[in-house]
Amino acid sequence: VSEEADADSLAYIIYTSGSTGTPKGVAVEHRQAAAFLSGMQGQFPLTEEDIIMLKSSFSFDASIWQLFWWTMSGASVYLLPAGWEKDPVRMIEAFASEKVTTAHFIPAMVNSFLDALETEPAETRTRLGRTLTRVFAGGEALSPLTAARFADLLPETMLIHGYGPTEATVDAA
Repeated sequence: VSEEADADSLAYIIYTSGSTGTPKGVAVEHRQAAAFLSGMQGQFPLTEEDIIMLKSSFSFDASIWQLFWWTMSGASVYLLPAGWEKDPVRMIEAFASEKVTTAHFIPAMVNSFLDALETEPAETRTRLGRTLTRVFAGGEALSPLTAARFADLLPETMLIHGYGPTEATVDAA
């Protein structure tokens, strides 16, 4: 039996402990996911020139925009090879070689990325800043110190701290 999906159909269930610490499944309908993606496109428009890096696990709600947002604009997606998401030096190489414009990090990984970036020559940072136009950080609080380091090392790249409960369909603010 096949059934067509509509806006009220279940898109996915993601498990979280959220702020309560008690594991639970959060059901997200197509409508919610589409509204989130539409909001992202409205606030941070992608174009055919953009390349999103897919590096989040499918079990992390941030993967939703990495998987689908690019399809709304004719942009492209670059799938980071397995294991590279834990290696900031490899990610820097991929950002540069693939001309990635948009990526997501948890704030702890932003710090590791910045540590690796500090060891790179200034021309590498400058070249990266010309192509990497936006980095989203979410999943935990982003410290002002980390944001300031980011601005010092990549002044041309926008850093967006998206945050919110899983129930809000990825980010709420």
